[in-house]
Amino acid sequence: GNISGIGTLGVSGVATFASAPLHTGVQRHAADAILTIADTTSLLIFAHATGGNRVITMPTATVGRSLKILWEIEQATTNRVLTCAGSDDFTGQINCSVEGDGAGDGDVLSVTDGTVAITLVDDINIGSELNCYCGVAGAWIITGELIIDGVGNVPTIA
Repeated sequence: GNISGIGTLGVSGVATFASAPLHTGVQRHAADAILTIADTTSLLIFAHATGGNRVITMPTATVGRSLKILWEIEQATTNRVLTCAGSDDFTGQINCSVEGDGAGDGDVLSVTDGTVAITLVDDINIGSELNCYCGVAGAWIITGELIIDGVGNVPTIA
């Protein structure tokens, strides 16, 4: 057809889409236990609410590595502490929104350089996510959106 200002656009054949690449190294954490994320994991799914506070140890921050963390079930009544491996650290920010709050209440957690642990305070709701990227060996850049029950549920850093 004719596109205004461009001219005639000719299209032949059938448009096809290749399937998207799948995440390799999916780790679904369905046990009430501490966890060391495998070096081969690119997608971690929290599928258990935990019966007590649990430490989750990150894999080594290797240049080019990325990791997505998703909540499949609400994290209620207990905390998860996301800790760095070895001498690695975090930097970045995590957006926190209060569930069902039309006023837009929430907070942004600034994760300052040198942070080695992030306490993910209960209650974190289904569909929340964190994204971790490594551009420099030993350093994770963390971003994400946590849907929380109240402003008092914003994560803390150490």
